[in-house]
Amino acid sequence: MAHGLHIHVQCPHCGKSLMIPEPKIDQLDSIHFLVKIGNRIGHLYLSQVYGSYEKIFENVEDLPDAVVECSCPLCYRPFPVHHACGSCSAAVIALDLKVGGIIKVCTRNGCAHHSLEFEDSQDALNLFRSQDPSGLL
Repeated sequence: MAHGLHIHVQCPHCGKSLMIPEPKIDQLDSIHFLVKIGNRIGHLYLSQVYGSYEKIFENVEDLPDAVVECSCPLCYRPFPVHHACGSCSAAVIALDLKVGGIIKVCTRNGCAHHSLEFEDSQDALNLFRSQDPSGLL
């Protein structure tokens, strides 16, 4: 599923990129989180393709419906919680997009709730332009 919008994210606290070259997911660099499920700490790697639900858990179990505590793997600060998910009531966290704006994702494993938000419409346009091979945007 390498087709679609590619999202490059950074920590809202330290501003560092959360993109790493390995492991590849959907044949692309992945988004890296430090995670805690129950009393176990591990890593979560997510697809950068918006709308893909491909992921890899490392050192923690991939438990359906588990609420995952997510932090930056570089500064170790938890990602900010914005509100409760309208679909499942778990916390929704936000990450900064490299081009501006934010992506919000539900922390319940398996919940499909996520959204892109832009205060400045130019940031949204820049995201689409950066991925337009035709150059028409």
